[in-house]
Parts: sequence; C-alpha cells; structure tokens
Amino acid sequence: MPEHARRRRRTALITGTAGAAVLAALSLAPGADGAPSPHAMPKGDLPGWEQIYAENFNSAVAAPVRVGQVSGCNHYADTPRAYCSGLSGKWRETLWAYPSGWEDTAKSGNDGNTGAPFGGTYEPHKTVSIGKGYDGTGALRVSMYRPAGGGDNVVGTVVPKKCMDMKDGRYSARVKVTKADPGFKSAWLRYEGGGAEVDYPEVDDYRGGNVAMFSHGRGAEWNVQTRAVMTTAHTYTWERRGSTVTVYLDGKKLRSGPTTLTTSSWIWQNESRIERDRSKSNGGYALPGAKAVIEVSWATCYKAVG
Repeated sequence: MPEHARRRRRTALITGTAGAAVLAALSLAPGADGAPSPHAMPKGDLPGWEQIYAENFNSAVAAPVRVGQVSGCNHYADTPRAYCSGLSGKWRETLWAYPSGWEDTAKSGNDGNTGAPFGGTYEPHKTVSIGKGYDGTGALRVSMYRPAGGGDNVVGTVVPKKCMDMKDGRYSARVKVTKADPGFKSAWLRYEGGGAEVDYPEVDDYRGGNVAMFSHGRGAEWNVQTRAVMTTAHTYTWERRGSTVTVYLDGKKLRSGPTTLTTSSWIWQNESRIERDRSKSNGGYALPGAKAVIEVSWATCYKAVG
C-alpha cells in the first residue's frame, strides 16, 4: 500500500472558520502580472516563486487522452520516476496516477477509517481522461462510479510529477465537480508518514458540504471552513514556505498557520466517502450506479526562490 494512503482520520467538526474576523482581513493573491487573477491560469514566475508546472490541458481538446489510456501506472510507483506506460509524450512525462488495485482510504481502513460499509479501488484506466471540459476548454477529468451491480467504488487519483518531492512550494488549480451523486469525496493533499499533512481542497461529499482546509501535525493542528462548494468552479491555492502554510480561495487569502511538513508531493486524491452522514438512511454512501465527475481546468505549481 502507498504511504500516502495511510493518512490520519479527519474529523467532521471544523474548529476554525473563515468567519467575519477572517473575512475582514482577506487579501488578494497576485497573478503573474501582479494583479488579481483568480480564474485564468497564471503564467510565469511570481515574486519569490519560480513556476515549474503549468498545464491547461487545451492541447487535449483536439487530441484527447481517452478512458483506458491512463494505464500501466505501477512503474516506480510513488516516486518522481513513476509513469503510466499507456500514456505517451508530455502526458507520460508530467502525470502519474495511483496504479490499478490500490485501495482508497475508505476501503483500506487506514487511520481508523473502518466505518464505511465499502470503499473504493483506484482504477485510472477506468476513471481518468483528458479532453474537452465542461466549458469547452481542456480539462483533466476523473469519472468515479459505483457499479450498477453494487460492490466497491471505482475511483482515481492523479499526481502532477513535477510537483513531487518538493520542500517549499505553491500549488494552484481551477476545479469543478460536474456530476455529483452522493458518496464521493476529494482530499487534495501533501502528506508525510510522520503525521504531517495539509489537505486543500477537501470535502467529505461533493453534495454534502463546503470545502475545507486541514493542517495536521504535532503543534500544527488547524483548519479553515470556506463557503465554497465543489459543484461550482473555484481556484484553490496554497503555499508552504518553511514552517508556514497560507491558503487562498479564488485569489483571496484565507489564513496562514503552522505546518510540520518537510518534503512531500501534491496528490489529487479523489475517493469514496469516509464519514457517515447520519441524516441519511444509507449514510450518504454511493448507491449502485452512482457517479461523480471532477474536472481540473488548469493546474500550476512553483518552487520557492530567494
């Protein structure tokens, strides 16, 4: 099992919020030209940051990567040398996915997550594609589902390789969930085996709550609740420099706080619902035939300079 799957259990309770005091102090994160640019993909370096990855997936509109091509991903797994043999060209060079058969957190039961009646299995060749997105531009798409006959969910996690094994880094992506049956979630994260972790964006169910950010680690436990929902397009940005993490939503600064991260990778982890929703008779878990689709319109990452 990959180390990234052995993550701590997240609580459904939010201990810190983006309430009036925080919102009053919001500031705009600069775009590449120094002006706010929450929607367009930033191009070029930022003060203190060198851009090392920027992808809007537009080239895949005319030459799509279809479902089935993101396969053979168990080569040098979970390292910067990892690749999916079913991909070619820049897609093999820049993207990797959790290999077929790896279990998601709900199924593996890691971190005490043993309450879900079933979980999911990562199957990139069944879930990941790149092509025309919901707005006509390019998008990376993860299409998760529970088979009509029941059984475990089929889910997918993608890793931008150039954003792996970074110390200080800045990460940004424009994301929208375009199909949202109950039972599926996201926790985009950097994780270290010693317990340090940052998750953003995270939501326990695409239909059941607002996006949150969580920081985990001894002396670094804090979180932020936003008003964003993943079924609306938003730009999620966060950066880690030294022992500090700063979180942004649509170009607006939400909060800075401590982190115990040292070096880890940016993982776009999309998986089965973990926490039971006690207001629903089936716990909010995916029903047979349920589907969820998450689309990434663009993504960038930076390394710290200076």
